[in-house]
Amino acid sequence: MKEKYKYIYFYLIIVLMLLLTACNRSTPANQTTDPHSLEKPSSTLETAPETNLTDLSQKPTLSELPQAKPDVKFKLPYTIDSITIKNDILERNTIVSSYKNDNGIVTFSRDFSTTEEMEMEIIQFDTKNNTYISQYRAAKGMIINTLVSVGDDLFWVENPSKSTDNTTPWKIKRMKRDDLDATATVFAEGISEDQIAVPVLRSNQDEISWIEKKITNHIVKNEAYIYNVKTRIKTTVATQFLNEQSKNREGIFLDLQRPVKEGLLIQQTVFENKDQNNEKRFDIVMYPKDHSKPELIVKDREDIYDFTVNEQWIVLTTESTTEILDRKTKKLIYSIIHDSSLLGGYSPFLFENQLIYKQSPYIMAVDLTTGNKQRLTTKEGSYTPITNFGDILTFTRMDFGKDRTQAELFFVNLNP
Repeated sequence: MKEKYKYIYFYLIIVLMLLLTACNRSTPANQTTDPHSLEKPSSTLETAPETNLTDLSQKPTLSELPQAKPDVKFKLPYTIDSITIKNDILERNTIVSSYKNDNGIVTFSRDFSTTEEMEMEIIQFDTKNNTYISQYRAAKGMIINTLVSVGDDLFWVENPSKSTDNTTPWKIKRMKRDDLDATATVFAEGISEDQIAVPVLRSNQDEISWIEKKITNHIVKNEAYIYNVKTRIKTTVATQFLNEQSKNREGIFLDLQRPVKEGLLIQQTVFENKDQNNEKRFDIVMYPKDHSKPELIVKDREDIYDFTVNEQWIVLTTESTTEILDRKTKKLIYSIIHDSSLLGGYSPFLFENQLIYKQSPYIMAVDLTTGNKQRLTTKEGSYTPITNFGDILTFTRMDFGKDRTQAELFFVNLNP
């Protein structure tokens, strides 16, 4: 597959873990801000007319949106804690915590590569004593990608930093999180061919999810999985095929996945042959884990960088806006305008009627019942995308202009 996809990845995407992913097909969904770009973004939240966004041709223009609401402070239904750490190991690392315990121990991956070879490890950092222990060290030349903590385990994707003949072997590894004597085991493995990206792990409560792709006789088999660490059940949520045996492709390629309560929200590319013409469109589809009928969330929207849903809301982020739609009607309710030069509007998370998302140079919160929004953080800075473990959302603020060895770790407890 020679055509490149230009999508942005989550959560993905990205902090160092995702930026190191060997992916030529798509652009990371989550990106860190230029550390020197600290201008205030222009942002507004507006009530929009009822417009069905499943049809791209009916998308409203900015001139059609009514006057913006100013920021309004409201009571947040969750607690926010932060820890500031200062250590020389941060100088070359933009860190994102994958876990924090009650004793102030945080877990994250660290890059200590030389100019000659890639070297990475997973460490437990004691924020109270400013010390750390290397829990796992990858072999030289190997990348640790998308480290997540689920249940009592750590999961991550490991692959070579350099591919051979456009193929990249990968392994999903697993290790007990709190046992310093534990050894890593191989949970799953495969080979990414023809410049296809290695899998990206995401988590939701007690589950991890990812997409695997295999090519046989120029047919790409896409399989999306959910694994529950408590029940030890692995569920194949979606299986799609893309036929590339002829010049005109036909089928579906699964690009990005986002786990939610009911299953996997997947951004996919659809190739169809109609009247001797090859058509391509970009949809977002909900694939339920109970294998009930998939739900088309958005049809033919190439401009979407990141996305999420819950029972009531759909959130879509583009280069310059975050759009909030009603889940049942698929109609646009609010549009939040960003300064696209600051890479705003990434990694949205929904908690009932609350939306939290990154809008450089801040992290923002929105009450979707009123349309009111406010800054979740008051300091400007280079914020990482938001990630999660269990009921905790986490992100990091770094101020590269002042001190490259200092980071402020934030933890949003959705169920205090």
